[in-house]
Amino acid sequence: MSFRSRSRQLLVVLAAGLAIASPAAASGSRLEIPKLGLDLPLAAQLEDGPRLYYRDSDTLAIAGHRTTHSHPFLHLPRLRRGDLIRVGGKEYVVRRTAIVRPTEVWVLRYEGLVLSACHPAGSAAFRFVVFAAPA
Repeated sequence: MSFRSRSRQLLVVLAAGLAIASPAAASGSRLEIPKLGLDLPLAAQLEDGPRLYYRDSDTLAIAGHRTTHSHPFLHLPRLRRGDLIRVGGKEYVVRRTAIVRPTEVWVLRYEGLVLSACHPAGSAAFRFVVFAAPA
């Protein structure tokens, strides 16, 4: 897939809230963020918990709610550089965070783990994004 077509596909995914990763891809995986006391299975639907919404050979992207549906990502902004995150037994280390518009697809070109949630809490105007690299 060309860069242009991949970017167009990612834009559709982010703008429409659609998922291009199959729920089966996350089957049995857990998301653990020790600093936040979070240890949950990845869900098939965003309403049920953190959900894998994008995956390719370099990127794993997970979204979660901050104020609804058990609000698993309520405290995502507390994460800092160096904090540990585990997904399915693989460890990642937070490198940085950003606040972006929902249509900014460049976040899914990051090579590593991308966690995202609405920002500010209770609003869908922006996304709070955590970028983490394999440990």
